Amino acid sequence: MRRTSTTAAFALATAALSLGCASTRVRKANERALAIADARVLEGCYGCLQDARATYERLAAGKQGAAIVPRLFETNVLIALREKELALDSRAAIERARALVPRVPTALDPVRVLAIVDAVLPDHNGLPMKSLGALRRANAAFLETIDAELAWIEQAPLTPPVRNYVALSLDCSYHDRKKVPGDTVNRLARRREVPINAPPLVAYRAAYCERSDTLALKRILVAAPTLDETAYALAQVIVWNAGETGGDDALTLLDRAHARFPRAPGISFITGWLNSNLGDCDAAVRSFDETLAIQPAHDRALLQKAICLTSLKQDTAAMAAATQFIALDTPNIAEGYYWRAVNRLRRRELDLARTDIEAAKARSRGGDILSLAGMIEFEQSQYPIAETDLRAARATWQGFKLCGAAFYLGNTLTKREAWPDAEASFDSAMVCYNERAEETALKIEQVRGSTRGSAAFRAKRLATLETDLADRRRRARTAAFNVASMSARLGNYARAEEMLAIAQSEEELTESVSKLREQITHASQAGRPVPSRQPVAPSPTRPRDR
Repeated sequence: MRRTSTTAAFALATAALSLGCASTRVRKANERALAIADARVLEGCYGCLQDARATYERLAAGKQGAAIVPRLFETNVLIALREKELALDSRAAIERARALVPRVPTALDPVRVLAIVDAVLPDHNGLPMKSLGALRRANAAFLETIDAELAWIEQAPLTPPVRNYVALSLDCSYHDRKKVPGDTVNRLARRREVPINAPPLVAYRAAYCERSDTLALKRILVAAPTLDETAYALAQVIVWNAGETGGDDALTLLDRAHARFPRAPGISFITGWLNSNLGDCDAAVRSFDETLAIQPAHDRALLQKAICLTSLKQDTAAMAAATQFIALDTPNIAEGYYWRAVNRLRRRELDLARTDIEAAKARSRGGDILSLAGMIEFEQSQYPIAETDLRAARATWQGFKLCGAAFYLGNTLTKREAWPDAEASFDSAMVCYNERAEETALKIEQVRGSTRGSAAFRAKRLATLETDLADRRRRARTAAFNVASMSARLGNYARAEEMLAIAQSEEELTESVSKLREQITHASQAGRPVPSRQPVAPSPTRPRDR
């Protein structure tokens, strides 16, 4: 019995020792996991935050879970804010954070923190303008207290990096708000001044704000290669230089961001916008379609798609996109009517084009709209109203650049035999096209002397500019021919010959120039004016022709 008792005691002691060792191993493993999760939060990438949340959720379910709950709550807050920055659906992350509120220490005031998260605006590139407007209106009352909320969050007992991130997210969302009267301190600028050794989590949010800090964003891409969100933030800045650089750098960044966040509508929209500006409308339409698959009411994607399809001369598809845009009834609905009218005019559906442009005119008196209206009215032989709209187009701000309006006005005035006014209008068109040609020639020289962008981009850019230059010179010569026609009708043969000397270099006008010269010779010999039925060379219609 004594031997049995001793054996049992030894077994119990061994078991207790084994359990103690196992407990120690579990505790140490959990400590290591917690340290890794904390580091992942500071690393800052979306996947990092999700990894950290999974670890915190597991540990929060254990015996020491109460101490982990605040970190889990904070991480859900960060994930929700990151999803808003990418216009992703943040509702699930917010609800997970809200479910933790009863377990979060009251000192953190989690309800107040979540109210701030709710007020932060999503990525404006990813949402329809109506949705953004509705969010701003819904948050109008909160906006009145935003400075007080920012003052509170800076003192809240959250982890310091999280506290900084939340404050930056709120402040950057409303950077355009009015200052408190008498306030001369730029609090946003001060808040963005983070130490050089700040964790990527905070450095990223400070750099990605009202005016993104490109140098800081580039440093973050190197220091935190997993933070692909930074690629999108940086692309939104350098995209504006794409016209001179070819946009390869921006497209590379956008491709990287899209590969990581294929459901972020802002990324696909900016990609489409960039490609459309680079002249690759096929690629642009694909990106706009991606955006619309996620946000069907994305008005800017629909409008840009309609414009690109118009450029590609896909009339039916362009009109369908414009019709969808019109149905959204946005403040700039006139743009939808305008582009649908452009395509209907090209298809010679004049009555439908007129209906659309009248709808556009009722909402906007912009030069482009009035110019197109005059062109459509001219094609319908509605000369008096065409003259009114074309003159109004030329009178708008920057209307002097509407070369097509000046040309069509000359045609309109010719129809009512107002020869002196027609001559002056064609002369204005000639000057306008020559000025645009000179601007294009200057750009060509700049591209030839530039080293920005790839050689392939520069070659493509030069080809496009040279096509535009040839087109504008052709239009200027056509206008010169019409000036000659009007001058001849008025008996000003010297002026007519001066203009014909310009027009004769246009191969398409060779026959017309010869006939007009012949008529001028006969008319001068007979002492009578050139017949008024002298045809006026047409100018092909181009939308927003400058």
